[in-house]
Amino acid sequence: MPTRIAKNVSITPELLQFIQARIATGRYQNSSEVMRAALRALEREELADQERRSRLTANQVQS
Repeated sequence: MPTRIAKNVSITPELLQFIQARIATGRYQNSSEVMRAALRALEREELADQERRSRLTANQVQS
């Protein structure tokens, strides 16, 4: 298991409610699990965006 580092973050009341709702479903045990899942999803989204931009650039160069 990777090393974990504790980090405090400030969030809006709406995000806190979202986190608590995710925990209430039973899918996550605590807010750290929700945050890790959210960051992994953001990472996947950012990588997909980067790949799309790269493909667009490659297509423009070929045109």
